[in-house]
Amino acid sequence: MRIKYMALAATLSVVPAAHATGFLDTFDSIDPAWTTDRYEPAGFTSANFDGDNRLKIDISAAESAMNRPSGQQGAFYNTQGRQRASAVGTQWEVAGDVYISTDMLSGENLRRTDLWTRDNNPDENSAAYAIFGVIRNDASDAFNPSASGITTRYRIWDADTANGWVDLGAAVTGGWHHLSILSTGTAFEYRLDGGLVYTDSTYSASGFEDLRTTFVQAYNFGDSQFTAQNYSVYWDNISAQPVPEPATMAALGFGALALLRRRKKG
Repeated sequence: MRIKYMALAATLSVVPAAHATGFLDTFDSIDPAWTTDRYEPAGFTSANFDGDNRLKIDISAAESAMNRPSGQQGAFYNTQGRQRASAVGTQWEVAGDVYISTDMLSGENLRRTDLWTRDNNPDENSAAYAIFGVIRNDASDAFNPSASGITTRYRIWDADTANGWVDLGAAVTGGWHHLSILSTGTAFEYRLDGGLVYTDSTYSASGFEDLRTTFVQAYNFGDSQFTAQNYSVYWDNISAQPVPEPATMAALGFGALALLRRRKKG
């Protein structure tokens, strides 16, 4: 029986995809393919946490808006992280495991971390971004750690909505959670721990649907009024992979089934 399942796995792993150069990073070390995006966080390291090596992103008050160099003090540079080139076809999935710590769920703590993607449109102003992450703050008083409406929410970016950011109704609980963004070529599907939680069906085919870049970020909440907080977030098993078309999956499935039947008869 074990040999049969191994044969099935081997068959399903052969997925033809044009110009696919996806990746799976378990962060036993930091691959140099990850390069600074916007502003380098205080730490982007491989750290032993919860029994394994994980990606640890550190945010420091010393690198909040007022402490950064001239020209990098705007809110654009509050988003601090790294990116990785991800030349994958029109249908793809970007996924990762994020750890929801106690300090992301309680107290006067401002926290945010996200998994981002960008399509291959060379025009930055027209590029399509899909973003899935978790944030703790008051949506109406975002930088105030003593605001009365602080909550922790999963949220996604949908550029066609009124405010762009869409808070999801899923409860945020502690521990590891799996976030994924699936591009069908005409829509972005967002899944939390395997369950579909949002579909951006207004993402239309424009000739630039191929995945270009994967990002992982955290956020520095310090501004001229409020002091930033030092904190860390953990990610693991970040991947960018092509997704085979339904016809390809069906062919692979039939091939695997035929292989199992031949082995059973033998």
